[in-house]
Amino acid sequence: MRNYSPLALVAPVHGFDAVFLDDVKSALADSGLIRISHFPTGVSAYISFLSMFGEPLCYYGDDAGTHPEHAAIWRIRYEPEAATNGEVHAMAGPLSPHSSQSLRWPRPPFFSMLMVDEGWQGRPPGENGESLLVRWSDAVQLINTDESGADTVAALFSDIPFPDSIARPVAYELATTREPDDIGVRLKSDLLHHLVSAAPTHPGTRAVKRLSEAALRVARRVQLTSGDLLLLDNDRWGHGRESVAGFQMQSDGEMLLNPRELWSVTIG
Repeated sequence: MRNYSPLALVAPVHGFDAVFLDDVKSALADSGLIRISHFPTGVSAYISFLSMFGEPLCYYGDDAGTHPEHAAIWRIRYEPEAATNGEVHAMAGPLSPHSSQSLRWPRPPFFSMLMVDEGWQGRPPGENGESLLVRWSDAVQLINTDESGADTVAALFSDIPFPDSIARPVAYELATTREPDDIGVRLKSDLLHHLVSAAPTHPGTRAVKRLSEAALRVARRVQLTSGDLLLLDNDRWGHGRESVAGFQMQSDGEMLLNPRELWSVTIG
């Protein structure tokens, strides 16, 4: 297993010059992942930077979490009413590793996260909203250590019923491969839950369960701080989150909300 540690850069104070952009593109080509610190937490700077890598895409579902200043920015923060309605972007707790906009084809090549406010920290490990980053080839490599690994991978390449009633493969071949097990994955965040209830005996259900388990085992845990930006290859990398508290009750009975806010954008 190759060591894919993300290159860490500091955002230049006076704009994104050609040297900086070349460094970012080189890191993406090499490892598919880069972390940039001290990035300005403003809509204009974020969208301008991402536009250098493609088109920031609006979400294809509801717009409950979109930023009022730009529809491509999805705000990840705790909101009690939206959380009660089951809106994933507004809930506390963990998020299992998944792909960005998994239903879209052709697959959007990049995904980005910008931590605007890191929120409450200092809790036990796994309770601070640490980001989970999964290189899918690492998960596939782990799966292939099982006796039934080849069958599991084959099932991921077969048609699997998604929540939108369309059957499609979770795994797909890439135009170029860098090493064995280098494949593309589109894993919807609620796919396993859907399969367990709607198609418990389908071969894809076991395969997706095994992929999700392997992803958690090989995930890199990264604690983002305010002003940290992650840009990653949306074919080769998945993302998720450790648990995070949404609120705490004050002694006077007032609900204090965690100010944690992360902006995510998919780039096409």
